[in-house]
Amino acid sequence: MFAQGNALDTGLKDGEYDIVLDRALIHHIRDLGACFREAHRVMKPGGKFIIQDRTPEDCALAGSPSHIRGYFFEKYPKLLQQEIQRRYSGSEVIDALRQTGFSLTAEFSYWETRKRYEDFEQLGLDLLKRTGRSLLFELTDDELSELVNFIGQRLASGQPIQEQDRWTVWIAEKQ
Repeated sequence: MFAQGNALDTGLKDGEYDIVLDRALIHHIRDLGACFREAHRVMKPGGKFIIQDRTPEDCALAGSPSHIRGYFFEKYPKLLQQEIQRRYSGSEVIDALRQTGFSLTAEFSYWETRKRYEDFEQLGLDLLKRTGRSLLFELTDDELSELVNFIGQRLASGQPIQEQDRWTVWIAEKQ
């Protein structure tokens, strides 16, 4: 069974689930402990809790032809500060897991392909639409146009682009 709900108060029964997944969620949560206590409550003993999000370190990586997001922060450092302020460090996540009765079984980072583009023109149009990038709503239309030009100057023209984002994953087990 798959269920979607409020991370702090799911309304689900105690001890019913084998797996709980928080994907790209915890940076929206102010009380990490409350979120993790709710996951703990609904899980069976031995259940797996999988959390995927970006840490400040993931966010601060330099821009490259595959890590386009890094160019956002190179051009507009104010965006990086906003992004980092809402992110938890790996140690904060691990501490909160342990404090709520979980045992960490794995922590790793990986690169996820966000999207493939035939060329920069496709990427530029996607950026201008702010597609799937809420952070870009922090920029004015003029700033966004400047960002697209900035990124265009750093990428080889006419080349396909495979845009990737780095994530950190924590896997924990309910004791």
